[in-house]
Amino acid sequence: MQSSARGRFASIGSTPVEEKSMLEAANLQFEDIVQCLPKGVCLAHGLSIPEGLAEDQLIDEWDGMMAKNSAPKKASLIGAGAYMHVVPSTVAHLASLPGFVTAYTPYQPELSQGTLQALFEYQSFMVELCDMELANCSLYDGASAAAEAVLMTERIRKSGRVLVAQTMHPNYVATIRTYVEPHGIAVDEVAADAAGLVSPGALRDALAAHEYSAVLVQSPNYYGIIEDFATLADEIHKSGALFVQSFTEAVALGLLRYGMATGADIVVGEGQSLGLPLSFGGPHLGIFATLKKFSREFPGRIVGETVDTEGRTAYVMTLRAREQDIRREKATSNICSNHALNAIRAAMFLGSLGREGFRSLALENMAKLQRLVDGLESSGRFVRVFGESPVFNEAILASGMGPEDMRSRLAGLPVFPPLHLTDRAVPDTRGKPHRYLFCATELLKEHLLRQVVGALS
Repeated sequence: MQSSARGRFASIGSTPVEEKSMLEAANLQFEDIVQCLPKGVCLAHGLSIPEGLAEDQLIDEWDGMMAKNSAPKKASLIGAGAYMHVVPSTVAHLASLPGFVTAYTPYQPELSQGTLQALFEYQSFMVELCDMELANCSLYDGASAAAEAVLMTERIRKSGRVLVAQTMHPNYVATIRTYVEPHGIAVDEVAADAAGLVSPGALRDALAAHEYSAVLVQSPNYYGIIEDFATLADEIHKSGALFVQSFTEAVALGLLRYGMATGADIVVGEGQSLGLPLSFGGPHLGIFATLKKFSREFPGRIVGETVDTEGRTAYVMTLRAREQDIRREKATSNICSNHALNAIRAAMFLGSLGREGFRSLALENMAKLQRLVDGLESSGRFVRVFGESPVFNEAILASGMGPEDMRSRLAGLPVFPPLHLTDRAVPDTRGKPHRYLFCATELLKEHLLRQVVGALS
């Protein structure tokens, strides 16, 4: 029961007058309601809550509590699929506009032109960056996008088996296995060579031994090394398999080549680096792009540009291939949502940086890692594993320093320590038993980089 004066504030609790009116209408007393509750759930003497504070007093109270926290981290050396990058303030401001934040799936184009246009711009960015012909409105994250790519290739090739690079992110491989197990699709892995890259010989042997629907390769791979997609593509296509290229660090799109120029049939990856914070692991953004000839096997949704009855530019969802929208036997995915707001943030991020700005960001990331690696190696306490292979903004370094010592040395700096690798067979180097995956982004400012090198030297 609400008064007309409060009608537009439906979330505000009822007043004592309204509560009394409701009880009278129901011919009840408040005690009658309490008696319905099990014994022991009600406090006998109420809560011990201090008196209310004025706003400025409450802010002072909060400041005092927050001062007990450790200093905020300004950069992360972890990487491995989630990256700390600068997010322009324009992104957070524009993405917070109510039309974007509250927008539901834009089924009615006449009411959703803003959201549809923003998603169309996102698709256009992805098509250009991935060098493909078609991109959808986003998927959940990079891992689910890779799994959806496997299901798509199986619908096309129907071999019942896919091959993934051993150098892919282990979480991506685990997600793929989870997705495809109910479909009876076998997942094989192709080994890496001594340089930390997909072994050409192992790839040829695997393709000769089995027929595969697809081969999935990640670059930069889990070791941070840049794979040679073009060389692998010829061998993969000769076998009749589709080539799926994957990435976990979207900033690499500003510098490295993906897509049709390197033989890709599908490009998938994680878009978290494009204007999205880490957010304790999500929600993130799955990027999915492919060729037009595969459009009918495409998962997710696609927004297209058209004209209305008056000849004005308009945007509509041209493809929705989920089982809730079309006949189940024709559906390509059971994805019932997409990360539209995150995709819009990615479009805003790329629009804010521009072509040259995005490329400069990628170059800065690569340069920062090189300076970090050089500084750590010059200390004599670290040596780079796979030292001859090209890297982007991540690399594995071996050290005699244990993870506890590493964390304690960096505890006083506003930086997260690197990832200690224990789940992968990485070569031991010069008797240094501990291997760390170091990441460097533009947030690792020069003074902080020098402090990290000094603390670990």
